[in-house]
Amino acid sequence: MNFDLRTIIWMDAVLYLMLHGAIWFGLSSHRNRTVALWSVSGMLSAVGLAFIGSRGWFPEVVVSLVGQFLMATGNFGRQISLRSLVEKPSRHYAIGMGLFNAVYLALIIVMFIEHASDQAMMLVFYGFYTVNCFDYFLIGRRIKVARLATSYKVVMASGLVFSISLGIKTVALLFGVASPGLYDMGWDQAIVFVGQFVAISLVNVGFIQVVVEQIHQGKRDAEQKWAREQERRRLQDKHQEDLTTLLNEREEIIRQLTLSNKSAGMGALVASVAHELNQPLTATLLHAELMGSHLKQADLDKAMLQDISKFIVQDTQRAGDIIRKLRNLFRMGKGEFQRTDFKQLIVDVLGMTQAQLQNQQIEVKTRFATPFDLTGDVTQLQQVVLNLINNAIDALTMLEDHPRQLTIEGEKGDGYLLLTVTDNGPGISLENQENIFSLFKTSKSEGMGVGLWLSQSIVESHGGHLSFSSVPGQGCTFSLKLPSVDYEIVR
Repeated sequence: MNFDLRTIIWMDAVLYLMLHGAIWFGLSSHRNRTVALWSVSGMLSAVGLAFIGSRGWFPEVVVSLVGQFLMATGNFGRQISLRSLVEKPSRHYAIGMGLFNAVYLALIIVMFIEHASDQAMMLVFYGFYTVNCFDYFLIGRRIKVARLATSYKVVMASGLVFSISLGIKTVALLFGVASPGLYDMGWDQAIVFVGQFVAISLVNVGFIQVVVEQIHQGKRDAEQKWAREQERRRLQDKHQEDLTTLLNEREEIIRQLTLSNKSAGMGALVASVAHELNQPLTATLLHAELMGSHLKQADLDKAMLQDISKFIVQDTQRAGDIIRKLRNLFRMGKGEFQRTDFKQLIVDVLGMTQAQLQNQQIEVKTRFATPFDLTGDVTQLQQVVLNLINNAIDALTMLEDHPRQLTIEGEKGDGYLLLTVTDNGPGISLENQENIFSLFKTSKSEGMGVGLWLSQSIVESHGGHLSFSSVPGQGCTFSLKLPSVDYEIVR
């Protein structure tokens, strides 16, 4: 069977169509804009080749111009799509290659109009694609930089085969040793045919390898992302557990420090409690002795005995009330929040410090809004109020020959309670104001440096805020702001 170049060109067209059609359907589940551009561009080249191999069947303008335009467009589209797999084609690259193709097509049009010979037309054709197809080699180098398996070798090889086979044909035409006719068969045409067959096969294989490698890389990235997400969630759960543990430990530390801070000030409280208990116990003793002396008499005065008995009961109840307040003050609960009459809580703490206030001749003024309720831990709130009152008493004891006044006021705002404890003592020095809420820092010779830090921690755990204002020499005011509605602490 005799083959002429027309048959070979048609075989090339069929090869282009088969290879790019196979990619279109074979990668249908992973088809994106790049895959679609590659397949459609290859099919355009196949149609262009079919037109070039159809001289005599179609007008010469279709064979020479339309066929050339479709081939150039198809080749440019494949170059763009292949480069897009590893990087976004730059504007300079797109414009440069576009102008290169446009100049080539313009030259073909001019030569067609001037009725240039087939040999001249073929020289421009093969010379253009010799230079143009070297870009596949350069794209292969870009794929190598991207480290996409061994696909860069295949793409680089296709570029070399394209340029070398077409370059041989160009040189043969230039020196007049090539087949003169468009469809004449010769050694140079055989080299072009074999080179086209090998190169177009290699570049399609390389394209498939790059796409498949990217698909696998995408799956690996997705698996790694999923693994990182799982690890992040595991660490997040662990951190949440650690945070919960730390918060629980913080609450335990606050409870222990509350007890320690109360114990540190027990001396003053014991004196106060002893003073308070001494009165009802002394009265009880006197009434009991009086009742005993009356019982020795022959004629008993029942009315008097009933009065004495009533006094003994009252004095005993008063002593029991003092003991109850003391027990509540030193009670260490589990940090349970409950609805509380904050005013009564403050009054109870004032009752426990009454002896100190009287001994230091401190005048106490109170004013509260009604109602003055909140939700909180009674023991911890008692500790806060006790710390503020004790600090005020310590400050006021520094005053000599000056009236000592302590003012406690409670106001109710929109969703919050505001308690202010104000004294007219010497105030807080400027150098101590910066560390007023710092742990283990105190200006008192016998202080622990725990009270105000602990108070601030308790207030913050209740969703509130503790602040102060003081001008040296003009007293100090501590402001305690707490939610009046239920506050759910995060534990």
